[in-house]
Amino acid sequence: MMRVNGDDDSVAALSFLYDYYMGPKEKRILSSSTGGRNDQGKRASAGTPGHLSAFLKIQTAKSLLFPDILKTSPEPPCPEDYPSPKSDFEYTLGSPKAIHIKSGESPMAYLNKGQFYPVTLRTPAGGKGLALSSNKVKSVVMVVFDNEKVPAEQLRFWRHWHSRQPTAKQRVIDVADCKENFNTVQHIEEVAYNALSFMWNVNEEAKVFIGVNCLSTDFSSQKGVKGVPLNLQIDTYDCGSGTEHLVHRAVCQIKIFCDKGAERKMRDDERKQFRRKVKCPDSSNNGIKGCLLSGFRGNETTYLRPEADLETPPVLFIPNVHFSGLQRPGGAVPSAGHGSSNRLPLKRTCLPFAEEFEPLPSKQAKEDDLQRVLLYVRRETEEVFDALMLKTPDLKGLRNAISEKYGFPEENIYKVYKKCKRGILVNMDNNIIQHYSNHVAFLLDMGELDGKIQIILKEL
Repeated sequence: MMRVNGDDDSVAALSFLYDYYMGPKEKRILSSSTGGRNDQGKRASAGTPGHLSAFLKIQTAKSLLFPDILKTSPEPPCPEDYPSPKSDFEYTLGSPKAIHIKSGESPMAYLNKGQFYPVTLRTPAGGKGLALSSNKVKSVVMVVFDNEKVPAEQLRFWRHWHSRQPTAKQRVIDVADCKENFNTVQHIEEVAYNALSFMWNVNEEAKVFIGVNCLSTDFSSQKGVKGVPLNLQIDTYDCGSGTEHLVHRAVCQIKIFCDKGAERKMRDDERKQFRRKVKCPDSSNNGIKGCLLSGFRGNETTYLRPEADLETPPVLFIPNVHFSGLQRPGGAVPSAGHGSSNRLPLKRTCLPFAEEFEPLPSKQAKEDDLQRVLLYVRRETEEVFDALMLKTPDLKGLRNAISEKYGFPEENIYKVYKKCKRGILVNMDNNIIQHYSNHVAFLLDMGELDGKIQIILKEL
């Protein structure tokens, strides 16, 4: 049989708990401070039955034991994950951010060589409040070295990389030919081997897919050296008034790996992070440890950090090779109007570096060597050979070189023969000159008949 007094006590206890949890905060018995809560608990238990007093003591002890665990408050976002609220533009790279980043450095992403990643450009306010002359802006996406390296050193790195490529047309950065690119951006142009530009509307989100074709270890011929970190930099220009004015710059670090090395590097970082057993942040470290603990699982994009330096021009790599088709398919070449002299300030700014420090790439030099023919000739009365450099590797080039060397009109040359070591006399033609005469020594014999000159090159 139930006790009547016990039922009344239970009702009183439930009523007390209801008033405490459902009533206003200022009327609660337990105060926010630990000492106040103990005193209030003692005073409250004086007028309550024994078993109710014990129940309240247990509940009070629980609330004192787990105050921080029961309290739920959202963690502040990592300061490196999001751009400043005052930033007019926001750029993201569709690759997870690296876990371990030194304090004060830009965010870092791991990329696979040749794999295309989305780069998204937007304005947080949808283009409102921007002091631009037009809603169309030009952005230049480039792969560059840190500005701590002088331009000559940067160009030396790029030349070393370019000389090791299978073709002289190999670019540092490529843009994917996909419909999504041309739906959001216009006038895609390859302004340099390590940069491309395009126009986009600040009222809409723009997206391009880019791929990087160099490894972080491609800038040294030594094996086992640490890779050189690169920067993915985006400069945005206001070009509505006919001139281009840099209005925003943002950067993130990138390390490029081969054979899915980016994923392996992320997994290695995760394992190292787990072994370190980083604890959750407290109120005094501003969430820095929390950023390390969270890793990249909740952060599948890397935000580019805005830069305050808008004066230092980027170093663009433009080797001295001839190739056509700088303009990407689907984009129209900008018209050379009133502001055509300022249409590509980046290219013009960095050309002096290329002209001053950059020789011909070695691969192009090899191709040029194949087109050059050098002959060594002397007359029977001479002891020292003269060098004949043919401007073109054909019979016309040979006639022109002989004419300039010995001072008679080219049209007076009637026939040119080659006499082999076995005594065979053959007509000299383009094929013999191009493939069988380079760096060959000849004895030059010239004879004149009716104002025409006959030349015989005797192979020695």
